[in-house]
Amino acid sequence: MYTRNNFVCVSIPELSLDYNYEEIQSMFQSFYCVKNAEIEKFIKDSAIEFVKKCQAITYIIFDVDKNEIVAYFTLSIKAICFEINSLSNTTLKRMERIADVNYENNSITPAAFLIAQLGKKDNSDINIDEIFYFLDKNIIDIQNACGGVVEFLESENNDKLISLYKNKGFKTFNIRKSKSGEERKLIQMYRLI
Repeated sequence: MYTRNNFVCVSIPELSLDYNYEEIQSMFQSFYCVKNAEIEKFIKDSAIEFVKKCQAITYIIFDVDKNEIVAYFTLSIKAICFEINSLSNTTLKRMERIADVNYENNSITPAAFLIAQLGKKDNSDINIDEIFYFLDKNIIDIQNACGGVVEFLESENNDKLISLYKNKGFKTFNIRKSKSGEERKLIQMYRLI
């Protein structure tokens, strides 16, 4: 658990020490995100199940003064494939230590920290710097426990979001189509830790 200003960040497993899953699920019902229904749907319908299956861990950010959830992010570990010739020599050397490398196919596949979800409640006072403060603290904890040098995310094809992530040190490495059947592109971005 981390605190900063009037915010506290706690994972669902930490919350489950004091509350049962039904109580936690009830807390999530006050989270609204009109701009991105997928963000709202995940926390209300999937976050706890992902924790139970050890698929991903969601971290909840509370505004202590207002006693409400203002944001959340979900972390997981996933292998991700890069084209070797798209990486700098320095980046390649850092990744080689923790990756499967296939020079014949021009690919390198490191295990990476996936920022699977990142959402902010409508009209909340928290800003992206506060959210990333908590996200980075938790990534560093995981890195200190088991290693790792890469984190990545998939962003909607939205210039404002992409610029925001670039300002946080992320670089675009791929564009892929969504698997949901929709014709939407997801921008894959990474950064080294």
